[in-house]
Amino acid sequence: MRFLIGSLVGCLVLQAPALALEERVGQERARDHYQAGVSLFESGNKEQALIEFQLANEIAPKPENVFMIAQCEYHLGKLVEARAHYRAYLSTQPAGELADLARLRIAAINRRPGIFAINTVPDDVSVRIEGEGTVVTGQAPNEFQVPHGHYRVMVSKPNFTSESRDLAIEVAETRPLFFKLEPIPAHLVVRTSPANAALFVRGNRTRNPYVQDVPPGTYEIYAEATYYQPKREAVTLAPGEVREVELPLTYVQRSGRPELIGSWTGIGAILGGLAVLTQTQTKPDSAPSGTIFGAGILAGGLTLGVLSSTTRLVPDYIRDKLALFRIGAMWTGGVEGASLAMGLSHDWTYTLLGSTGGVAAGAVTGWWLDDRAPYYGRVALVQSAALFGMAAGALLVPGTGSYPTYPTAPPPGATQSATNAYNGAVNAYNDDKKERLALGVLAGLNVGLLAGLGMAYLPDQSHYGPTWQRVLMVDLAGLAGGLIASAVEYCTRKNSSGDYTHCAPADSDTSNKLDAKTARFALGGTAFGLVAGWLLTTNFDHPGPSRQPQAPLSFLPWPGVVPVRSSTGATALAPGLLSQGRF
Repeated sequence: MRFLIGSLVGCLVLQAPALALEERVGQERARDHYQAGVSLFESGNKEQALIEFQLANEIAPKPENVFMIAQCEYHLGKLVEARAHYRAYLSTQPAGELADLARLRIAAINRRPGIFAINTVPDDVSVRIEGEGTVVTGQAPNEFQVPHGHYRVMVSKPNFTSESRDLAIEVAETRPLFFKLEPIPAHLVVRTSPANAALFVRGNRTRNPYVQDVPPGTYEIYAEATYYQPKREAVTLAPGEVREVELPLTYVQRSGRPELIGSWTGIGAILGGLAVLTQTQTKPDSAPSGTIFGAGILAGGLTLGVLSSTTRLVPDYIRDKLALFRIGAMWTGGVEGASLAMGLSHDWTYTLLGSTGGVAAGAVTGWWLDDRAPYYGRVALVQSAALFGMAAGALLVPGTGSYPTYPTAPPPGATQSATNAYNGAVNAYNDDKKERLALGVLAGLNVGLLAGLGMAYLPDQSHYGPTWQRVLMVDLAGLAGGLIASAVEYCTRKNSSGDYTHCAPADSDTSNKLDAKTARFALGGTAFGLVAGWLLTTNFDHPGPSRQPQAPLSFLPWPGVVPVRSSTGATALAPGLLSQGRF
């Protein structure tokens, strides 16, 4: 043990001079770096002097090294680092000439402002900088000097979204900032007339009507529809602007030549069928065969169809409303002539002649009144009124009890005179039936035609009136009402024994007469359907609002259940009346 202790003491005695020598060498090296730094500093080479002072302080940390590092950094513009080293020096050397200089330098550094270099898109943006008891305002892009500290930078511009940032800035620091303000969206509403037109916004197909919040800018709007001229319009929207664009398209009158040729073909088919009937009227008990009757219809249709397409009966181009107007004049004239001839003569030959003359007169009248033809929907309205008037006139015959009664057949084994009398009565019945129905059709047609002309021409002609689609919907409603009412009456009818017929003929002679009650039901159902159809389609031709308004407050009572507390304290549901709405 003594030997070990002695050896350790000997080692320490031997190492002590070595450690002292190393320390002296380090001090000399630090002094050399310091002296080199002083020489470089005085010669103006502050960058290299800073390096020498840093090396001296790393080898032998001393307050004078820290002070000179701060001096170099101050002159190099590294003010934040210089302030930190001045403070480090003061923490060890609070008194003395160098300490006073360090305090002065720190005070000077703290007076150096920081700079916010603000760039923006768009230009001319308002800037407000708040913090450290200071408020700085101005316009950007620009530079703003502020004392060091924490600040809130806010930028704003009318019609653009505002932005803000919380930032800290040091002395003499230049802090670049960039703000891109997004414009407040604009609101664009585009509607077209007709409402079903294809709508394009900036080249993209979109729904119609177009209701959208969009970025400000210029928008190209394009709309097209069948039978309408396309239209293009450019709209420029400012931020926050609300713009509603109505885009009416100009209707292009397409050619109604195909419909006019088709109507001539149909008229020819009807006249061909009538021509066949004229050849069989001498045999009252025999009817033309289906083959002969079909051949007559086919021959008549082909004849007038070919003639109308190859002659001047139909021009190469005719506006569709004029074609429909001529078609209405032709079939109305044909029915007028046929019903008048049948009512007066009871003869198919005169009926054929009357219908032919009526068609010719209607065609000439339609051509002559081309310049007075109403708009497309009004033309459809006239023809619809004429058709329903014609049907109503025919139904009024049995409905008013004016339909003739079928004669009673003679019993089996009756005499020849009785049989001849019965055949004469049947012929008289057929003539009477033709006359009454034909005159009913004639009267109803003229009443309906006058009503339709009044509805078409009496209102202001500067407006288009109802569209043909709406007229068709009203017609279908009227037809549905008449059919439903007739079916209800027919299926609830009782036979002579007081039993329900269950939608079957009640008596054997039902097929030979028109029931007065059924006709009245049909008339009433048709009238109800027409009125209901017209009321239900009131807004059919008007585009609905793009934005649905909120439903108004409603106190209309509705049956429901109300929670109540019973006598036992439990909750129960009791029947009651409820109201609904916005509260």
